[in-house]
Order: sequence, then structure tokens, then C-alpha cells
Amino acid sequence: MAIKPSPRLAMFLLLSHGIASTVVYATVMPLPAKLVMLILVLLSLLYYLARDALLLFPGSWREISFDQGSVLVVTRDGSGFSGQIISSTAVSPYLAVLRVILQGRRFPVSRIIFPDALETGAFRELSVYLKFAQ
Repeated sequence: MAIKPSPRLAMFLLLSHGIASTVVYATVMPLPAKLVMLILVLLSLLYYLARDALLLFPGSWREISFDQGSVLVVTRDGSGFSGQIISSTAVSPYLAVLRVILQGRRFPVSRIIFPDALETGAFRELSVYLKFAQ
């Protein structure tokens, strides 16, 4: 399944980082601490927009394929890796949270996939596969 840039994920990231910025602004912290926190929130927004929503980084996931509980991921630069889907993967009609433990790593990686990031029937296929893979 080929993954495309996702406007819904971009809007979700903008909204969540906007809420975080508002909370930081509303706290009773010294001004330099607020500025540092706001800069960190902005850097986080830019990073995740570029990596996950716009797929600009070489390590951005461009294609995923499944085989008996395992997943093969191809990145933008053409490299690939495989891993196992873990039980904390979540699926809803609005999004899928794909959690994978990569081979040779200890901690899982997560990606949020919205329906607009896949072809028309591919999100349904992904949802069905992930529901039965758990």
C-alpha cells in the first residue's frame, strides 16, 4: 500500500500543537521558560509535519505491506525494514495507529494513518487486516 501526504494529519498536528502552545502560554512560568517551551512545540510541529504528514524526510514511510502479522516498510529513500505488529495497534473508521516493533530494536514505533493517506479501498483493507492481525 502506497502512503501519500495527508492533509488530515497535517490539520491534526496543527490543532494539537496549537492547543499545546495555548496551554504553555496560559501557564504561570517566567517568560524565558515560556519562550523555550513554545520554541520546542514549534520544532516538534515542524518535525512531525515534515516526517509524517508531508513525507519530506528520507526516513518517511512511503509504502507498507503485510504478511502474517509482520509488516514491511519502505521509506522515501528506498530503504526498507520489517517488524512485528503489536497488540496496541488501534483501528477506527477515522484513523489507524500502527504500532510496530522493528527487528533489532527494543521499543515500538508508531505511525498514525488517516484514510486520505491511502488509496480509496486501501484504508478499508488496512483496517480489516489490522483488526484480524491482533
